[in-house]
Amino acid sequence: MIGGDCMILIVDRTEARASNLKSLIEFMDSPSVSTTTPGEWRKCLGDHRLEALFLGPDLPPVDVERVMIDVCDMDPNVPIVMLHGHAEQ
Repeated sequence: MIGGDCMILIVDRTEARASNLKSLIEFMDSPSVSTTTPGEWRKCLGDHRLEALFLGPDLPPVDVERVMIDVCDMDPNVPIVMLHGHAEQ
């Protein structure tokens, strides 16, 4: 169960795609869902506990690797979902 101190993050560089996914997750009664970029995810998370992380398909490999290493260092049990699709041009 997701509590008030937990957050689901969507890390993506395409705002429209991140916003659409955020709406879908919120539709399933997840109380705290935020969208952010690879360089801002820690600031966005703040003092919340990371419940799950969604990584957009257009992120450069270096950003994906950096975020995944940081998340694993913080909590190796956080579910990470890597989205697949065509990057928007």
